[in-house]
Amino acid sequence: MNDLAPIAILSDIRENQLESTVHCHDYRCLLRLRSFCSDDGDMSAANQMSIPDALTLRVIPITSEKEEKQHFLGMANGDGDVGVPLLSKLKNKTNSDETSLVLNSWQNHPCGELIRTSNLLQVQLHERLKDASNGALNGIVESTLGIHEEFLRRSDAIVKELLEAIQQHLRKERICDHGNNGNTSRKQQHSYHRENAPRKSNAMKSHPPLSYYASLLRQMEILHRAPNVTDINLHHGESSKATDTAGIPNDITRLSVTCTDGKQRSHTWHAELYPIAILTVDLPEDFSLIDNNLKLEKWWDDDKYASNHLLLPEIQRRFQQGLDRYQPLFDELDQLDSHLWILEPSLPARRCIIERRIALWEGGASMVIVLDPEKPRAVPVLVRFIGVTTAALTAARKADKAVDWSASFADFVAESVEEDSIAERWSETRSVRENLEVWFGAPLPSPLSSVKSDYLVECGICYTHRLPADDLMSDENLGSTDGALPDVKCNNPTCNKHYHEACLFEWLHSLPTAKNSFDRIFGSCPYCCEAVSVSTANGRRN
Repeated sequence: MNDLAPIAILSDIRENQLESTVHCHDYRCLLRLRSFCSDDGDMSAANQMSIPDALTLRVIPITSEKEEKQHFLGMANGDGDVGVPLLSKLKNKTNSDETSLVLNSWQNHPCGELIRTSNLLQVQLHERLKDASNGALNGIVESTLGIHEEFLRRSDAIVKELLEAIQQHLRKERICDHGNNGNTSRKQQHSYHRENAPRKSNAMKSHPPLSYYASLLRQMEILHRAPNVTDINLHHGESSKATDTAGIPNDITRLSVTCTDGKQRSHTWHAELYPIAILTVDLPEDFSLIDNNLKLEKWWDDDKYASNHLLLPEIQRRFQQGLDRYQPLFDELDQLDSHLWILEPSLPARRCIIERRIALWEGGASMVIVLDPEKPRAVPVLVRFIGVTTAALTAARKADKAVDWSASFADFVAESVEEDSIAERWSETRSVRENLEVWFGAPLPSPLSSVKSDYLVECGICYTHRLPADDLMSDENLGSTDGALPDVKCNNPTCNKHYHEACLFEWLHSLPTAKNSFDRIFGSCPYCCEAVSVSTANGRRN
């Protein structure tokens, strides 16, 4: 991909609408986003205008050098209705024939992969793009931004998240395609699903050659002598049994290596070894093996070369480098996990999961933070509050006057102007936990002083705390095997019931008086009849 990040520009300004355009050089296309101002909803007209609607995303393929030059000269057509909608199924329920026609029309254009992948991931993309838009203003006091600047910041974040999601999915496809060349990289947030890999029948089953086992034994001897390696295990391929149902021996084609980092924490990487090496590495960022000196296909043939060309020792060396690189991140996450009540993910969590949902006080109030792997003590890249109200935060802080939690946190993470106010600002000299407690004004709930059950709430419909996890949710939650928590809260302070999004969606869907507007369904609370709503995309997915 091009090293220059695409930048959004305002391409259309109207009384009730803004439009941004981004030039994506790598896909040879324009991406366009709109915001609309309507009389519906509780938001002011200014707030509506500053928030791009991800459902309006359209791609405009550039088919000639003239069109590309026109874009740079600022003469691109500003009509937002031209081009191909990327989330058409969610917006207008496009049928499969229309979708196939669009995909076939642009399959040979550089933007064809962008259109095809977006079509496959519409629900997941929509949620990711909304989160990216909401997180675009972290660390910024919104009142200091104009409508146009906020709209462009959000547009930049949406396009960046879109392109990252497309690249992640394309890497996963290349990994699953064993027929491709060996220069592939591994997306760490997802476990590799062997169900998606091509299978061979027993009659056509291919067995590794003797040179495979000779090289495997030699490289394992080198791994045993490697520093910090504590355990090496070999496993039979495709099942845990030595033979399959037809009595044919299963070959030893899976390897797991456990090692320790500088703080004696254990980490394990796994590899499918035949017919091509496929890695599962528990690190927060991509782990690349793209190297002209390494082969992932028929890697055992490299045994005749120098030891620095051997695949398995080289994987261990690079994995150890990754562990050393992320020691500060692991320290911060360990401190959060040991000193605070973590509602999600379930502990112990995989090292690739850099998100934590932290209990704030009894009654289900919590905050979700996502740390920056490179600068873990910096302001989190994403902060989201769940079940937090002004009245509850004011009471929790024992403040004399009302505390606006959103403005309070925005002020706290904003760059400090006066040096004397460092104690009232986010500081990288403190840990993430210490910064959160400085903002909160008191120690956060801890396993050292309270019981976790005090901060768990059950759904008012199914009467459980956590829904059972399934394979689809595990994949979409970046490796997490946790089921959903009750994230929706009734705004009536005398009711205060919590609901799973899926349960509330089913409840509202059954009401004849429920109404749909854009991507939300509106109805009444099952207990107090107060107005409640839930995202239809989240409800259907869960």
